Amino acid sequence: MNLGHHTLTSYDKQLQHLMQLIQDMGGEVKKMVLASKASFRSRDQARVVDAKAADKHINELDRQIEEEATIVLALQNPKAIDLRFVTSVLKITGMMEHAGDLAKNTVKRSIKMGDFAPEAVIVKLERMTDVIVEMMDGALEAFENKDPKKATEVWKRDQEIDDLYHEIFAMMQQQMVATPENVVACTHVVFAAKNLERVADYTTNLAKTVYYVISGKRADKALLKQEDWPEDALLN
Repeated sequence: MNLGHHTLTSYDKQLQHLMQLIQDMGGEVKKMVLASKASFRSRDQARVVDAKAADKHINELDRQIEEEATIVLALQNPKAIDLRFVTSVLKITGMMEHAGDLAKNTVKRSIKMGDFAPEAVIVKLERMTDVIVEMMDGALEAFENKDPKKATEVWKRDQEIDDLYHEIFAMMQQQMVATPENVVACTHVVFAAKNLERVADYTTNLAKTVYYVISGKRADKALLKQEDWPEDALLN
């Protein structure tokens, strides 16, 4: 991502390193979301161990980003888009840290489902994880390439996740009535789906923050209907 134009090479390197750390953190969150996808079928305790390791790395990145962003704010006195970038990075790390916690919890939930594995539900859960990974990829790509349109495309996909969650919730309600012995397992499915829905919410908020960093404007719902992007969509 090309931010402002600077005369200090060290300043550029600091900003680029912050961007790289954000990309690394997003990559770890994606790993955890994909681990939850795999665990819906494998129910393997090893997935929990892997998720905890990834979560530990995310927490380490969170601390590193906070320290480096604070140094930039204190020593470089960033302006305009640089200031938006550095201050927003601090918000973004919090979003991704929470998303990682939810993904880790989803892996744990899948283990507790036991042998309960209705194919139609598993397919919808897997679809949720696939969409979330695509959303995260889109948000990080928009950040890297300074692309406000890409950021709003991510936001639009949040509705797809909401629809899948409500479909799973309705299916589990029916299942609980039909097979009361599966109530506990159904509850874990609902919580797993809710976790994923919240991960998507954090990813959507990431995309909105990216839009703000790039454009200097707060995201609103009118953007979801916008097709043409004016040349002045990017501000310095």
